[in-house]
Amino acid sequence: MITEVRNKDSDKIVVSKQKWIIVGLLVTILNPFFAGLIYGYALWREPGLKNDGKWLMILSLFWGAISMALVLKYYY
Repeated sequence: MITEVRNKDSDKIVVSKQKWIIVGLLVTILNPFFAGLIYGYALWREPGLKNDGKWLMILSLFWGAISMALVLKYYY
């Protein structure tokens, strides 16, 4: 389960790593090429999310290729 933890030093809420990955998967599925690649790259630059960012970029490219193939097949 995803939990949000309050920092004792301030009132800011620290968002868990799993929540960023779920948001990234939703972005990748809805808009695979540009938004998925940009979000995957942003996660890839974070030290704790490097591996997840790489997988998100790969998924974005793969899903984008499938969606473009389906559009070309059924649209024309």
